[in-house]
Amino acid sequence: MSTLLLALLIIVLLFVVVLQISKTSELIDTFKKDGDKNNHSKGALYLSIVGFATLIYSVVASALSTDKLLPVSASEQGVWIDDIMYITLGFTGLVFVVTQFLLFYFVYKFHYRKDRKATFFSDNNKLEIIWTIIPAIVLTVLVGMGLQKWLKIFSPAPTEAITIEATAKQFGWVLRYPGADNKLGIRDFTLVNPDNELGVNWGNKASHDDMLVDEIVLPVNKPVLVHIAALDVIHNFYLPEFRVMMDAVPGIPTKFWFTPTITTEEMRVKTNNPKFDYVMTCNQLCGSGHYNMKKKVRIVSESEYKTWLSEQKSYYETVVKPALAEKGINTETALTENAGTSDANSAFSFKLPTNFELVGANVGGVENKLVEFINSDKQVSKDLWFSFDRLLFETGKATLKSSSQVQLKNIAEILKAFPNVELKLGGYTDNVGKPEDNLKLSSDRANNVMNELVKLGVDKNRLKAEGYGQEHPVASNDTDEGRQQNRRIDVRVTKK
Repeated sequence: MSTLLLALLIIVLLFVVVLQISKTSELIDTFKKDGDKNNHSKGALYLSIVGFATLIYSVVASALSTDKLLPVSASEQGVWIDDIMYITLGFTGLVFVVTQFLLFYFVYKFHYRKDRKATFFSDNNKLEIIWTIIPAIVLTVLVGMGLQKWLKIFSPAPTEAITIEATAKQFGWVLRYPGADNKLGIRDFTLVNPDNELGVNWGNKASHDDMLVDEIVLPVNKPVLVHIAALDVIHNFYLPEFRVMMDAVPGIPTKFWFTPTITTEEMRVKTNNPKFDYVMTCNQLCGSGHYNMKKKVRIVSESEYKTWLSEQKSYYETVVKPALAEKGINTETALTENAGTSDANSAFSFKLPTNFELVGANVGGVENKLVEFINSDKQVSKDLWFSFDRLLFETGKATLKSSSQVQLKNIAEILKAFPNVELKLGGYTDNVGKPEDNLKLSSDRANNVMNELVKLGVDKNRLKAEGYGQEHPVASNDTDEGRQQNRRIDVRVTKK
């Protein structure tokens, strides 16, 4: 800190000196009737001396501070990145020193003299060729080397790489490790709820041995593949000592792999700091609680890593399974390979009177709620709507994605099983864009869902569709998650 303050003070003083020399030179000129220009020589000399002093100081200070530019690189990829950075700094630094030396030299050598006149020439082809070709060659070399390292860094991760997941949210990180299979359970945004903020499909067997942890622990000299995600706004996965920095973008999974090469204990020795710890932070200004987004990172030996890993517990076995048991749900049959739920992620299994078995439906999903309401004694109400939970549209369009057909088929079969039931479909959007455009989009989407049900064999007279645009939001439009919930198709029973 003291070195930095001294450097800033010197720069300020040099600026003041140059400013005063300039003012003095102008003042002298006003008093000289014959335009005596000896002061030009002195002013140029003073300016050149100040310039050279500044240049020398900059070079010396940079040389002495080289070890403070970046922390010690603790990953294989970090060494590659540092090499490119220092080579680039070497080329650009050399150009900087040479050009600044010539600049201050020419200030004095070619200062104004009454007895000489500047030579003018319009162009010099040879000179232009030289200063075009040389930089082009240097830049080509630098870009080529950088591209080579880029392709290595972003190449597919080795098959033996350890897989982990880091999901950012305001304001913290959710860390997930796979179990012995080294496979993370799949996620589905439609399963996100307060009890399952990641939307993990616990019906997927790969998720049964997943572990949620409070710190990142990794073995030294083993490649690590990090899957990066965000739940709300843009965050950034940042490990400065490993030269890892990757944006965490809602809805766009990213990943990065690296190989740590220095354990935490070894780094404590290198830095002469017995309290040193690697830290993962967020490198985006993501909100008022941004400063809280830190997680401790420990690099240990392979044996220490295996010991730590054996002490971690499966989240499914310790939290999800007991939660299902408390609800009286048979965990042996409730969870299927292809189904998750919004209620502790258990599958809704029901065979209709037509012997059609609903596929992929979720407890708390629209099929479950519809069947329960139809079979109940509850009266039809204009205020009782159910939201489709697996309908997906092309972005900004009314075109249904093919994955929506499973739920549409279920709804069509429910209507066939209960022939007296009539439905109304309501389309809704968020508040982004013009209200009239949102109204049209919501209407088109509701009508497209109705038309698909008709194609699946439902009598059109039993269905109605209407778009409500951005009216009747079910969540705040101030967040991505809220806007996503507001972009929906609802259904209500109008007759049963």
